[in-house]
This record gives sequence, C-alpha cells and structure tokens, in this order.
Amino acid sequence: MNSNKKTVEQLEKEKWALGSLILNIFLTSIKFIFALITGSLSLMAEAIHSFSDLVVSIISLISVKLANKKTEEFPYGLYKIENIASIIISIFLIFTAYEIVKEALFSTEERELKNVELAIFVMVITMILTFFYSRLELRASERLNSPTLKADASHIWADFLSSVIVIVGLVGTYLGFNLDKYTAIIVSLFIVHSGWEIFTSGLKTLLDVSLDKAELEAIKDIIKRFPSVREIKYIRGREAGSFKFLEMEILLNNSSLRNAHKIVDKIADQIKREIPNIDSVFIHYEPVRQYGLKLGILTDDKNTLTDFKSAKKIKVIFIDEDFSIKDRYEVSVEGGEKEVAKKSIENNLDMIVSKNHPLDFEVRWDLARAGIIVWETEKESCKEALEEVLKSYKELKMKKEE
Repeated sequence: MNSNKKTVEQLEKEKWALGSLILNIFLTSIKFIFALITGSLSLMAEAIHSFSDLVVSIISLISVKLANKKTEEFPYGLYKIENIASIIISIFLIFTAYEIVKEALFSTEERELKNVELAIFVMVITMILTFFYSRLELRASERLNSPTLKADASHIWADFLSSVIVIVGLVGTYLGFNLDKYTAIIVSLFIVHSGWEIFTSGLKTLLDVSLDKAELEAIKDIIKRFPSVREIKYIRGREAGSFKFLEMEILLNNSSLRNAHKIVDKIADQIKREIPNIDSVFIHYEPVRQYGLKLGILTDDKNTLTDFKSAKKIKVIFIDEDFSIKDRYEVSVEGGEKEVAKKSIENNLDMIVSKNHPLDFEVRWDLARAGIIVWETEKESCKEALEEVLKSYKELKMKKEE
C-alpha cells in the first residue's frame, strides 16, 4: 500500500514539474517573439527572466526523473549533474542581465517601440497564467511535501511579479512616458537574483555543504522518539541535486544484534517518511555501556521503597564491575507511571527496583524497548533492596566467570 502511494506521489510530482516546464517554454517563447516584434528591451529582459524559470523547471524535472537512476559506477546517483548544469546556466543569466543593463544605460541608439497594445495584451495573459499556476503548484508542493515543487512555484511567482513591472512600463510607454529601459533594468535585477540563487545553491551542493540546522534538528527530534537511543554522537548530512544523504552515530541500550538492527531500520524509515527527498541514511550504532549496572530505586517522600504509581523520587545508583558504588544521585518525579518510565529512560537505567511492575502496558512496552529490567522486591528500605540486587548481581557475575 505504501509502495503504491509512493508511486502515485512520484507521478504527480513529475506531472507538476512537466507542467511547469511546458508553461515556461510557452512564456519564454511568446515573450521573446513579441520582444522582437515590439522592440521592447523590458520585454526582452522578461523573456530572459522566464528563461531562468525554464532552467529551474528543467532542473526540477531532471531531479524527480533521476530519483532511481543509479549504476555500479555511480552508486550514489547522478544527481549532481543538475548542479553542474545550473552553475553554467546561472553564469549565462547573470551575464545576460549585465548586457541588458548596459544596453539600457549606455546605448545611444534610440529604440522604437511598436505594437505596444499587443505587448500589453500578451503580458496580461502571461501574468494571469503565472499567477494561477504558481498558486496551484504551491498547494501541490505542500500536499506532496516537495521542496523542489515549492522552489519552482516561488520562481514562477517571481515571474508574475516581474510581469506586473513590465506591464507598468509598457502602459507608461503607451501613455507617452519612456519607461521601457528603466523597466528593463528592474527586471534585470530579478534575473541577477535568480541567477545568483541558482549559482550559490549549485556551488554549495558541489562542495557538500551541510544540511541546514533546522533540518538537522528535525532529524534529531525523530531519533529521540525511540527510547532505545541513549545518545546521538553526531549527525552529518549533505545534498546532491535535490536529494539528501545522511550519516550518523548513535548509542543504543545493550540489546541483541538482531534487535539493534530492527531499531536502526525503523529510525531510517521514519526519517525518510518525515524528511523529504532523503536518498539514504547510514547509521553506525554502538552499545551505550559494556560494563557495570545502573539502577534506580523508586521511593516516596519518606525514602520508603514504593511502586511506579506512588513514586516521588528515583534513587539512581551506578554499581561498578567490582560491585562498588561508583556514583549516586536522586531524580524527582511528579508522579505517575509514565513520568517514572520517562525519567528512567532519560537517565540510562539498566534496572528499576520497585514494589511491582507498572500496570500501564504502554509503560511496560517503552521500558522493554529501552532494555530496562524491572526488579520486584518486598523490601521496605533502599538499603535492603540494594543488598538484594547486589547479591544476585554477584552471583550472576560469578556464574559467567566459571
């Protein structure tokens, strides 16, 4: 079911990317043709600006098409092809904008504008098309959780805004004010902005820039939902084209190799579900501690041993391999089984000493996933309960050594 859903979403992304490509081919062509017919410098600049959107559309389509294209020679995919192409084209865009500005400011040749009414009509049509398509594509990007489509919608919206500026210039020209060259300069700034965005984005990706902090924090939040994860040593992420590659090291509770594999697979799957355009997640994991015993004794306000429901404090004691107490401290709890379990997991306990097991199944499940043993005892004092645990711990260690 999930596989079919993914296929449908992929097809819809490709549909929107292709639609954007067709729209920008049409806009670029019609603006370029009427720029030649009218002799309008601002309309020529707008045609170049639409061409920059056409470049983004081509990149978007390539990125979604290359999602599954990998070979033995290129095991990480060919995603960076689009970044190389985008840098080359962005330089062309910036150079073209420079030529337009130079023409507008320093050309001594008087440009005669013809058929201005027709140019205004064409620009109104393109303005309407860009307005509605950008809004529809933006909604689709939010529904499909696609940053590529969202970026493309933003570029088309910028095209809409620049179209408004060109219309103002053409209307001014029609009324007798020579605004064409000034409008061309403003649109050239849009072109430079688009070109610079494409250039810096492509260059950062080629240099393996890290994912932004907000995205890394979102990934950390996903990992922290898994009780078995005791610590995140590091997370690194890079991009190639529109796709992301992650690697990380985490510390897990002591558990079987098979169980650790299952946990790591679930973490990777959850990250891919919630973070868009993740190509691969590499997770190196290690057991959190190979020695000693860290236990928590549940007590009430009078330091009398109690159960999960009535506990007010967790007396945390770390017992070293030679059975000596290496460290001890107290953790206050507000009460309730879930709070006790949460604090026990946060403090990396191996064992909880209590009057009984928690009654809440969810709490028992979370403790089991975190690898925490619940030790039931009839003892009343912490000292007696600790001696009971120490005795069994020594017996276990002696059997293993035999």
